[in-house]
Amino acid sequence: MAWGEVAVERPNVPRVANPRDNEAALNWQLERLGSAAWKDWPLKFQRMAFGYAHDSGWHDAADAVGWLNHHDLLHEGAAPRGALVWYQAADRIRVACSLGSGQVLGPLLLGPVEVADLSLLSTDFVWSDPHFPFGH
Repeated sequence: MAWGEVAVERPNVPRVANPRDNEAALNWQLERLGSAAWKDWPLKFQRMAFGYAHDSGWHDAADAVGWLNHHDLLHEGAAPRGALVWYQAADRIRVACSLGSGQVLGPLLLGPVEVADLSLLSTDFVWSDPHFPFGH
């Protein structure tokens, strides 16, 4: 390393398979369409959709985005089916699951589990693979 250069090392985060694969997680979510039981719990809803019964280790979606960003796990552009979409809405960061083709699924702004066009929710979003490093 030459003088003046800074090396930033990001810890390697081991990736393990989720208890539910993407399609099973999407099916779990679709079975709950219309439910208002998940209002204000979008992160918990996604964690449970992918099969984790206990806490994610993140306080909220903003905390998760900070951790994912620090570990270089966020992406821009169109989110593939089954990806977690992190978006800015109503002065906070929220999370939903991508159905592909610009649609997302989860407990959205008004509370019930629903399908919506991401472009109607927010233009400020990133996506990640459904990664819950602290889930169990």
